[in-house]
Amino acid sequence: MNAAIRTGIETLTGVPSIVYGLMGVSVLFPITAAMGAKTTNILLGALTMAIILLPTIIRSTEEALRVVPQGLRDASLSLGASQTQTIFKITLPCAMPGILSGILLSIGRVVGESAALIYTMGTFINDQPGLLKQGTSLAVHIWSVMSGEQPNFELACAISIIILIFVLILNLTVKLLSRRLQKSFR
Repeated sequence: MNAAIRTGIETLTGVPSIVYGLMGVSVLFPITAAMGAKTTNILLGALTMAIILLPTIIRSTEEALRVVPQGLRDASLSLGASQTQTIFKITLPCAMPGILSGILLSIGRVVGESAALIYTMGTFINDQPGLLKQGTSLAVHIWSVMSGEQPNFELACAISIIILIFVLILNLTVKLLSRRLQKSFR
């Protein structure tokens, strides 16, 4: 069973995001429609992005848990700690930098995602945004700006710079958090 789940997760990691977008519209849209959505919407895009990120987060969490030295776990158990205490007091704190890195780097991937969001959120710039209304992301807006009759290269470059700065800040945050967590564990 464990091997089947791992194979499924690895398979989901390689699925193109446009396929996730189509699945989001066909499978998740009825959920948002039951909440009152009439068309593609921000919530639908967010749910689809969460599903896209799950395989990456699961794999990075699994790897972070795997690199925790077995000796630490054994020492905790031999000192009389229960399995639950060992997990919450030793294993998770030791793996937390890797888990957080995986989550934050996955968020960085979402920032540049556009194919799935075109299907699930739309390309509509909304003055009054709401979870059940159409919207757009920066990456989708770049596509929208460049695919029109009069491509606006300057605007596309400005949006790209904003995305790059955001991802850079996110990556620096990951490094700082990881270092701080590793120091606090030692």
